[in-house]
Amino acid sequence: MTGTRKKELVRKAVKADAAGARKLAGRIWELAEPPLQEFESSQLLADFLGERGFDVEFPFACLPTAFRATAGRGGPAIGMLGEYDALPDCGLKAGTYGHGCGHNLLGVGGALGALAAARVLAAEERAGRVVFWGCPAEEELTGKVYMAREGAFRELDACLAWHPGTHTSASPMGGAAMDSLVYEFFGRTAHAAVAEGGRSALDAVMLMDVAANYLREHIPDNVRVHCVVREGGGAPNVVPAHARIWYYVRGKDRKQVDEIVPRLTLCARGAATATETRMKVRRLAGVYDRLPNAPLASLVQENLELFGAPRATRADRDRIKDRLPQVEFESGVRKEMPETPSKGSTDDCNVSWLTPLGAFRMACVAKGTRGHHRDYTFQTNLPFAYRGMQRTAEVMAGTAWDLATRPAVLGEVRAEFEKATKGFTYDPLVPKRQRPPIKDV
Repeated sequence: MTGTRKKELVRKAVKADAAGARKLAGRIWELAEPPLQEFESSQLLADFLGERGFDVEFPFACLPTAFRATAGRGGPAIGMLGEYDALPDCGLKAGTYGHGCGHNLLGVGGALGALAAARVLAAEERAGRVVFWGCPAEEELTGKVYMAREGAFRELDACLAWHPGTHTSASPMGGAAMDSLVYEFFGRTAHAAVAEGGRSALDAVMLMDVAANYLREHIPDNVRVHCVVREGGGAPNVVPAHARIWYYVRGKDRKQVDEIVPRLTLCARGAATATETRMKVRRLAGVYDRLPNAPLASLVQENLELFGAPRATRADRDRIKDRLPQVEFESGVRKEMPETPSKGSTDDCNVSWLTPLGAFRMACVAKGTRGHHRDYTFQTNLPFAYRGMQRTAEVMAGTAWDLATRPAVLGEVRAEFEKATKGFTYDPLVPKRQRPPIKDV
């Protein structure tokens, strides 16, 4: 099939469900549900696929807002990832959740691409299964970690992912490896005015963070260690018997993270000793660095250039001119792919060690828009963002078609993956019986 013919078929298939997809993305934007609590958003997305012929397994394993949806017959099996969780204090009103990372677009764009891919394969009477994975809690980097532990993604011959952004490009390098860790301290309560018998868990938290600050001087410059205090007591006149602090430790790869985390834990043990409290640490999630796949990145780039990026209109600029000092949109597809990972982290990278992963960014917001901010949230419910989401579905469906119908290309993708993972055994990084932190960390 020529590129022109493929483009025509894919665009027609995407357009068939585009109006429903935009409506769904708008509804998920309104819901703005927290990680692992995306009950309505996940159900709406699963229903969207189920009503259009996909077989849906909902929920998946121990995650109440994860699901798997499948269409097609035979092989190969091509996966697509979708997310739908929101961020705290990123709603248009202060203190509310909002889609400051565009996940209202992310999940629906992948689902629309999966629908189109399945339709084109069926219409052309070609074998191949399309598997959409509904993935919760990317913002807390837990969803795909626990899904992978439960056996997800291994059935796939290749997988596709995307993210809304300020530009359009293939993204083969992913982000930083990371551990999400909660340190708890247990002391003894007492009246703070006569506190000889008390042992402050909050003092331990504060001492630990002081030690962590000194640790930063003696670790590589690229490593990032940041935290929030989740619990520190109820009133100043009561010595806190329990306190919790939540850390992210990021590094260039798993080896570097695994080297730094024990040193951070020593800071916690020292603080516990100094305050005569007891300490406990729990790893909520562990994220890998991405395993790049050059043949798949090239295929994604080929489809980005075929379908193109959305173009902004004067109306698009007018809609946001009161929120940004300089309103400018990036048009076109970047030719150069990033050669270094980003400083952020994503649990997509775990999938890349289980099956070849092709990922890209699609322009959905203006240049200079801050991620994890309400200006980003505002734009993810505007026409330009929805055009970017629709273009994403075309790229995903076109790439899936190529993987299903060009065995030589898929063979190259698989060969690189198998060479890179030879001798590698995937470690889920969280204990088998540990439950996802659904309510609180």
